[in-house]
Amino acid sequence: MTMRLRSRLAPEAASPPPSSSSAAVNRSRAVVLALAVAILIPKSIIAWRTYGSNDITHWAEFLRTVRKHGPVGIYGVKLVTSFYNHPPLIGYYLWAIDQLQQSWHISFRFTLRFVSSLSDVGSAVLIFEILRRRRTLLEATAAGILVGLSPVLFVISGYHGNTDPVFIMFTLLGTHLLADRDKPTLAGVAIALAIGVKIVPVVVIPALLVYALVRGRRVFLRFAVGFAVTFAITWGTALAEQFANVKSNVIEYSGSALSQWGLIQLAHWLGDPRWEATLRGSGRFAIVVLCALATAAVIWFKPQMIAEAVGLSLCLFLFLSPAFGTQYLVWGLASAYLISFSWATVYNGLAGILVIVIYTRWSGGLPWYEAFANPLTRNEVHWMFIAWFALGLACAWGIRRIWRTPATVGPATAETPAAEQPATRSDGALSEPPRDS
Repeated sequence: MTMRLRSRLAPEAASPPPSSSSAAVNRSRAVVLALAVAILIPKSIIAWRTYGSNDITHWAEFLRTVRKHGPVGIYGVKLVTSFYNHPPLIGYYLWAIDQLQQSWHISFRFTLRFVSSLSDVGSAVLIFEILRRRRTLLEATAAGILVGLSPVLFVISGYHGNTDPVFIMFTLLGTHLLADRDKPTLAGVAIALAIGVKIVPVVVIPALLVYALVRGRRVFLRFAVGFAVTFAITWGTALAEQFANVKSNVIEYSGSALSQWGLIQLAHWLGDPRWEATLRGSGRFAIVVLCALATAAVIWFKPQMIAEAVGLSLCLFLFLSPAFGTQYLVWGLASAYLISFSWATVYNGLAGILVIVIYTRWSGGLPWYEAFANPLTRNEVHWMFIAWFALGLACAWGIRRIWRTPATVGPATAETPAAEQPATRSDGALSEPPRDS
């Protein structure tokens, strides 16, 4: 049955703050973009002049294997230094990077890290665009700047070399297109590309699907079609030809055996009790279900909290994750600003200092050229635990924000973009966000 169109603004909602002028929004956007582009320059220089982490060695083997066996055939090849645990889209991405390297002699090490660094620029601007509709313009601007200048993103994107920043950008883009731009088809495409880069954003899909559903049949169908078509194009051949290997290496990937993060590190300090093995095994699937379905249930009653739900899903997934790599710190960085500016900034700073210390040691001191990952020292583990705790506080604040926001009444409007529907201010009250400029 077609959903009736009704307002979702609760009667007791607080009066909206004065809307920022179009000129003020444009100035703030320009500042965020300018600073993010400015930091892209030293990132690019480092990507050009350094080797990076030992992950680059794995990427080199992946690229050679794709060149020989193809983007899908790589799943059936036993590798020497690692095993291929990336979604199918990455195989095509590596093929494109290899073509660029062979035709234009641009090192894949640079291209891989430059694309991730460019994604950080997109994430900074998207955080600004999402938050300016839900918080004050000052908070949105500060959040965009702090994401753009983040030392975590600087190190992981510009030096380490991995694709985590890319899937974060696509996830934010999909959320923005669906919730703020009323472009559900393109939003579905963006989210499908996100899980094509890494499987992690699967935790946000249920919330986005529920949001699209309460917005109306048209929105839901367009989002679903955009997602399904893109998923079929990027995953179809690999699932048809290499299903068993994709299932074991990608979908069921359990991470490195060595983890000094969060609950697992806490278990180490407690003498590795039985629940530690359970968490590493079947428990990791329970974490995915919890992070995905809990926020989806919230969106059914509070669809105006979609940005917070997406941020909470990613942050909570990282907080509870039994697996860890330093590149995972990226998952909770931009995402945390969707739920708590203050605790996101604390996490950003703590994690930033941590990665600088770790990579300086791994690289044998300054200047950095090549980093060889090895277990964290005792002091680094303690610092990591503090950063993990700060992320947990961000999650707690996000849960509080969502809990204290009144539930809406009636189904969401199908014609009215979320940017024109009630949003939350920093104090948790409902308010009308500024209109698009």
